[in-house]
Amino acid sequence: MFIQRGGRIRGIADIPYPYIDAVRERLDIGEEARHYCQYEEMIFIVGDKSESISSISIDPELLLFDGPATAFWTDDPTYTKYLVSIFETAWEQSVPAAQRIEELLKEGPPNI
Repeated sequence: MFIQRGGRIRGIADIPYPYIDAVRERLDIGEEARHYCQYEEMIFIVGDKSESISSISIDPELLLFDGPATAFWTDDPTYTKYLVSIFETAWEQSVPAAQRIEELLKEGPPNI
């Protein structure tokens, strides 16, 4: 509903082969996602560039929000501005999720 009302959700993660379907589901509902190799254990959310939530610790297996995380909330505009600048830098350095998925599908599943 948030996206339907004009909201924007963007996420950066390390996207390995087993996550293809989960990432596609998020793209299908209008979320934007990008791949950053070995991006781990840091999640932050900024709402309206005025409030932010950042994780202190999160299990990488719970990256898709299937479980609890320890988080810090603030409405301090300085901290929020700092998180926005970090996110924007990482966003520019990352690869669009659709491009990453295409690469993974060409490579095929990992040989384990």
